[in-house]
Amino acid sequence: MKTKYFLIFVAVAVLFVSCATPRQAALQTVVVEKLITPVPKPTQDLITIQIPLGWLNNDEFVALQVAQAKGFYAESGLDVNLISGGGSTGFNPLVAINGFDDSIRLGVPAALSLAIKAYAEGIDVVAVASLMQYEPSGFIALTKNGRHAQSPCDFSDGAVVSMQTDGLWYIGALGKLCSSGPKVEDVDFTLIDGGFTPDCLLNGSCDYYCGWATNQVYMLDQAGLVKGKDYEMFLTSEFAPFYYADVIVTTHDFLTRNPEQVKAFIQASMKGLQYTLDHPDEAAQISASVPGIDLGHAQWRIPIQNGLSVSDETEKYGLGYLDPAKVQAMIDFMYANGDIQKTFKAEEIIDNSFIGK
Repeated sequence: MKTKYFLIFVAVAVLFVSCATPRQAALQTVVVEKLITPVPKPTQDLITIQIPLGWLNNDEFVALQVAQAKGFYAESGLDVNLISGGGSTGFNPLVAINGFDDSIRLGVPAALSLAIKAYAEGIDVVAVASLMQYEPSGFIALTKNGRHAQSPCDFSDGAVVSMQTDGLWYIGALGKLCSSGPKVEDVDFTLIDGGFTPDCLLNGSCDYYCGWATNQVYMLDQAGLVKGKDYEMFLTSEFAPFYYADVIVTTHDFLTRNPEQVKAFIQASMKGLQYTLDHPDEAAQISASVPGIDLGHAQWRIPIQNGLSVSDETEKYGLGYLDPAKVQAMIDFMYANGDIQKTFKAEEIIDNSFIGK
């Protein structure tokens, strides 16, 4: 696993993102490999590390691809290979970083909520940065069907709400947050297991589809539908504590043994994120040089994703910052709604030591 170029061939869903876990929305065969871009000649031997991702190595991870292409990792003494993972390959980053290979001790699962659940189940994990401050998950409805998607209050009048399996738990929790009174599953709405694409919206088998604002919406736009006119969407994070997507995680054990390596990866990654924020067009070109990534999709996605990568906290403390109060709200929400069976302090699962302006 420590070869110069790491190839992964897999038939996957390229445009699918789930609500609790990012997914892509169209199936095709792709080749995902380390981005081959000239970088400054290293002045020292590089440490090779493998980074399992929460999904395909696609434009979702543009900040990391930019850090590769611009030589930020090499300047930090690292030779980084990005590995497609999550539901795209079954290679779970949270499990992988607890394996036997010391070159796989940093990973990027799709959402902090997944890390919280893993930690509650006894898995060693600590989040050290986040590429997005908010989960892009939300609920979409087609207005031609007489539906609106403005809040959980819209889950009414027998609506059919589609959700991927690993996020089914929180639809009931979200329904309880309706400002005019709780919306109850099997009374006000019916919940069905959703697929990787918003097909159920288009064929009329569901009224609401849960997808990511940075992904499935692209399919609707490509079909000529206009947001605000033909469809509406609200983000889950507008009503429930759903923060931090594509989080950088490691184990407490590795953080204690190799703080400098963790620091090097985080700081180079945040440098890649800042470059993506400052130069979105160039970042799209860099991402599109990775096999399987469409330039048009990257150009569409990156500005939306950039908007979710910054917050008042990042302005104050630096990119990647994880607010303990927000993390605690997530833990409490998940515990109160039965997704985790024990509660704990936010400081047990986050470490902002390497975040800085």
